[in-house]
Amino acid sequence: MLMGWGTVNSVSAKEETPVIQFSIKPRLCVLSEGEEVCHDELEIKWISQNQRTLCLYQSDTGKQLRCWDNTFSGVHYVEVIASENIDFYLKENADEKPVISEVFEVVQDNTKYRRRRRNGWNFF
Repeated sequence: MLMGWGTVNSVSAKEETPVIQFSIKPRLCVLSEGEEVCHDELEIKWISQNQRTLCLYQSDTGKQLRCWDNTFSGVHYVEVIASENIDFYLKENADEKPVISEVFEVVQDNTKYRRRRRNGWNFF
């Protein structure tokens, strides 16, 4: 008697949740010495394989920035003034938890405190 693998009629997790590409440009702001806040305009973009109804939120304010109804993609431009990282996330209208998120990072450039990888006097 030969035993084989059966076919299971279930949908994999990958097929249940369609892939969403979510991006923020620029993703990073480097503050120079003496700068305390970052002023930047961000392009926030998403693309999905299936039509989605999504809303974009900004974590530091909890504010809804924009919604899209039954579409495959969306773009939103927002001006930020930030001294700390900001999370942006997409939520389905009916669902409370975020579908996907990205972080706009704010980094302080401390070049004068960085240690060189090698000594300047060593030629070999």
